[in-house]
Amino acid sequence: MNLKSKLAAAMVLAANVSMAQAATYNVSAAFTDGGVQGQTVFNGSFDWDGSTVSNFSGLLSESMFGWNGTAFDSNGSAAGGMNGAAYSTNVFAQPGGYALNEAPLLNLTNQLASSTSGSLVTVSTFLQNSTDVVTGGGYDVTATPMAYGTMGDGNSRNYNAFFTLVFDSTNVTDTSATADQIVYGDMTSLGLMGPMLTGAMGMTAFLGGGSMGGAPLSLSITEVAAVPLPGAVWLFGGALLSLFGANRRKSVLPA
Repeated sequence: MNLKSKLAAAMVLAANVSMAQAATYNVSAAFTDGGVQGQTVFNGSFDWDGSTVSNFSGLLSESMFGWNGTAFDSNGSAAGGMNGAAYSTNVFAQPGGYALNEAPLLNLTNQLASSTSGSLVTVSTFLQNSTDVVTGGGYDVTATPMAYGTMGDGNSRNYNAFFTLVFDSTNVTDTSATADQIVYGDMTSLGLMGPMLTGAMGMTAFLGGGSMGGAPLSLSITEVAAVPLPGAVWLFGGALLSLFGANRRKSVLPA
């Protein structure tokens, strides 16, 4: 193999290595809604290597939480807790508790669903290790009639929540065309969707607004840092330098 062929092969390999390098992005989203808080927010992060999303997680606020200084406290004590609900198994245990008027947060850590259509990537992260959110299972609520927050048997409530992000793979941080496609659902004790809430409209935060008036308000995606390259990449770089050294020595040896 001559030097030109070796260079071509090296360039192809280098391109593949570059494409496999992942970057971390922060996500900040907000929705307007008809809950006590008047707004629901999500803050999280994910890794993207150009073809696959991983490690998507974040904190979703509880829109139906309302403070009562007499009955409830920031640590959910036996005196009543937040909104008088047994929330401790669902709500993120924030160090120091929650300040007055601060909405509790759900820790969504289960990335269970993703898809790609053209350049648009859709990915969802859930509170539980399950995509069962609404009646009949799953979380696609475009069909009618529909019901929020119950299991398939219609009796046992499913205390699950999720956030769905859509981004453009050609320009991840440009949210101008995807901000109105974000969706969230919250069927926990302090969420917007109770076990008996039914209707013919989509899940809260669809573009047209859910049955409680929820709709996307804002979306920001910012790159944090590239994920460090694996050791194999550095080995490849060393081999490439050796290749050039070998060719240089060959060119100066006497015939």
